[in-house]
Amino acid sequence: MPSDATLVFYLIGLAAVLMASNRVRYDLIALLVLVTLALTGILTPAEAVSGFGATIIIMVAGLFVVGEMLDRTGVARTVGDLILKQGRGQEVRLMIPLCVGAALLGSVMSSTAVVAIFIPIVMRVARDTGINAARLLMPMSFGAMVSGMLTLIGTPGNLAVSDALRDATGKPLGFFSFTIIGVIVLVGTVVFFAFAGRHLLGPLMADGADRPRRADRSFADMYRVHGVERVETLRLEQSFSGADAKALEDAAPRILARRRRGPRGNPHTSLYAAGMDFQQGDLIVVTGDAAEIAGFSDRPGIEPVGSFFDDMNAWIDTLGILEVMIHPEASIRGRSLAELGFREHYGLEVLNILRGTKPLGDMQSTPLKGGDRLLVAGKWTRLDAINSAGRDFVIVEEPAERAQSVPNSNKLWIALIILFAMIAVSLGGMSVTIAVILAAIAAVMTGTVSTNQAYRSIKLETLVLIAGMLPLAQALDKTGGTDMIVSSLLQVAGDDNPRAVMFALFFLTMSLSWILSNTATLVLVAPIAVNAALSMGVSPMPLAIAVLVAGSAGFASPVSSPVVTLVVGPGNYKFADFLKCGLPLTLWVALVTLVAIPVFFPF
Repeated sequence: MPSDATLVFYLIGLAAVLMASNRVRYDLIALLVLVTLALTGILTPAEAVSGFGATIIIMVAGLFVVGEMLDRTGVARTVGDLILKQGRGQEVRLMIPLCVGAALLGSVMSSTAVVAIFIPIVMRVARDTGINAARLLMPMSFGAMVSGMLTLIGTPGNLAVSDALRDATGKPLGFFSFTIIGVIVLVGTVVFFAFAGRHLLGPLMADGADRPRRADRSFADMYRVHGVERVETLRLEQSFSGADAKALEDAAPRILARRRRGPRGNPHTSLYAAGMDFQQGDLIVVTGDAAEIAGFSDRPGIEPVGSFFDDMNAWIDTLGILEVMIHPEASIRGRSLAELGFREHYGLEVLNILRGTKPLGDMQSTPLKGGDRLLVAGKWTRLDAINSAGRDFVIVEEPAERAQSVPNSNKLWIALIILFAMIAVSLGGMSVTIAVILAAIAAVMTGTVSTNQAYRSIKLETLVLIAGMLPLAQALDKTGGTDMIVSSLLQVAGDDNPRAVMFALFFLTMSLSWILSNTATLVLVAPIAVNAALSMGVSPMPLAIAVLVAGSAGFASPVSSPVVTLVVGPGNYKFADFLKCGLPLTLWVALVTLVAIPVFFPF
């Protein structure tokens, strides 16, 4: 019915306006769309909520678990560290692997998560080399956006395109069906930034005043504020046990932790305890004043490595620092650290205690008061546990480096095996949905993520957004709105010119993705593209691929995707920066769509 179709178009326009305003959550907008379709009678209640039973929902949920596995096992951080090592401080040698690495990782896990992981890596590179972070962050984020053009799971919207093809032809997209197009786009993106784009993003070397500021304090800042003295890493060139270990302990200013290679080469960090033995090759962290550490380092069998903060990444997965405050109603008030047996009970080392702004002189025997602030060090698992220790402690601050910790780094290879197995069985003919579910189950069963972590990793707002927008495409089809759009496209482009229709769909999708989310846009436009192809009597594959590529081409807008929005603050970007670099890349993607897609996917 035309009146119903008009109402659906108004509803799409209202949803677009609300999303563009950034004043209403996207998932709430999707639910409002769903309810409106049911209340107006355009869809039955069962049809309106049918999106929650779609295969795409369970597949996306599984992909969140797989992405969490890659994050927690350090796959992303390992890639980042390799990039730092190979870059050698040269801008182009850093920019290219950052861009390509973000694209490759984003093709198998959440591209938003990839950008979030890479931002501190880029900022560290910028800080260490003096290179302007703005010249690295945007290429990295654009690479992550291109990841949606590389694999079927690169972005949830791709699954909607695959479902539309399957519904119309019985043949969904394969895992790497369109990878060649994404690779062409990625190569052009790298070439653009290597020769021109980076010069549009400010001077090569950053001015100190213009460097992005970190919102959180670092390990070093927390130590310095609390008046703790030097913290050094030392390597033991010989073993110490029994009386020798006791003599080492007595001579040391203060030993915080020991790091040792396990049987399989995996590092294991232990908080120091009296009577601990030491093996040749162990690393220890000690703290004290410069004279104490220098005197201790001169002992036979001890080799200085450097400041703990310079070698922090080697310890960060297990050893952390946290600032906590004694709760005003804490049960431990009036008792000293010695009375509490703090180290034995909590498994943590108290580095300093502040009362007001002054450190306590005798930490071990002074009774604690509400409001006292403690700087504690230990394993992250112990630090997390102190947060749930009744009402005794309140976490005041944790260092910015905590975001870079990888709790399950010893299971990195297990995660890679699961990932490659998921891809392999998908290529072998297994349903991608089933392959993803199996991978998520394997992630939990192998301990790379716990059951609770797996459930927490699933972003319900994304699932609600997809499930709420799916009925909108169904409503367009049911009311004849899809046919109206297809007819308009054919009138404008000509029903004997599928290339022109494909190009029109590309710009329609890309324009909508600047306002709607990438996923919502593809859910809406994919069925239109397929129907347009069927109306012309041509293969729907090239039109579907064009729509899929356009959904990941919102380079010219900083709000088109969280992937680019995340770098706006750290890079101190303006809207004009995205226009300067985004428009040329948009034209490049349009050219690839017009020329390459029909070659690899004939009409």
